[in-house]
Amino acid sequence: MCFFKRKKKPEIVSRYHEGDMVYFRFRGERAFGYIYAIKQDGQGKVLYDIQIGGQCPAILKDIPEEGVSSH
Repeated sequence: MCFFKRKKKPEIVSRYHEGDMVYFRFRGERAFGYIYAIKQDGQGKVLYDIQIGGQCPAILKDIPEEGVSSH
């Protein structure tokens, strides 16, 4: 039996959800990827971790919501 309570994750209100395909600027070019995780910084801004690539994927961390679009 476990007597520990699970901590509730704070609910983050964002435009996009995990798994959504989005476009963003990466190294001066427009790239696309999938939302891997959603975070919030100390000032309340929404940040995304975005997965790019196919066979050998990479995750780009802390992309601000202002730099992400759906088309």
